[in-house]
Amino acid sequence: MREVLWERLRRTEIEQAARAGAVVIIPIASLEQHANHLPVNTDSNIVFTIAQRAARAIEAFPVLVLPPIWTGYSPHHMAYPGSVTLKYHTLVEVLTQVASSVHAHGFRKILLLNGHGGNSPIVAGMQTKLAMEDGVSVVGYDYWGLPTMPQAMQSLCPTDKGFIGHAGEFETSVQLYLQPDLVQTRELAWAPGGFGDPSTATEEKGRGLIEAAVEALIQLLRDYQSGELEERLRWRKEAPE
Repeated sequence: MREVLWERLRRTEIEQAARAGAVVIIPIASLEQHANHLPVNTDSNIVFTIAQRAARAIEAFPVLVLPPIWTGYSPHHMAYPGSVTLKYHTLVEVLTQVASSVHAHGFRKILLLNGHGGNSPIVAGMQTKLAMEDGVSVVGYDYWGLPTMPQAMQSLCPTDKGFIGHAGEFETSVQLYLQPDLVQTRELAWAPGGFGDPSTATEEKGRGLIEAAVEALIQLLRDYQSGELEERLRWRKEAPE
């Protein structure tokens, strides 16, 4: 199996990947409470899994996945044990330095793949910040906001009406699929600090959600590598009359 994990490659292999026009995924997550029934690594586990599976599924061009940035912006979770947060500007600086380091090695297709809702506005702003202040081009997406994911979530998470929530139907289903040994099934009920209803979560729903996210990411990576994504995102002046 072709290696996609950045930390397992030698420097010569990383240099070859850059020359081949590889896309690099930087997974961004958090370390925070997920109610009484899910582990605090939930966000990292989900986004890193999606990134790895999509990267391994693509054969036409190389895709590398960095280790996940395991802590993010989570001050709203600090009332509950287990949460670790960075300050807003600290996370901006961490993302800037990581993306700039990847760019310095010759990579020009860098995807910030976010797995934590508290990071969303920061990741959304990094595309402009890095381009205008640091000369680094990136694109950024929440994995649940990837093309086709909203439809999949509506279908697979009817109790929470397609909303990702926090430790609700979506995340609980995914953890029952990915890390069932870490889910406290006797606690599958709403608790303070949660958002959504975990009681209807199932492993089957979790498998479907991960498969949908991986397929959505594969298509995004193909569009990014081909230039189609950037063409869609390009600002255009109106044609003169």
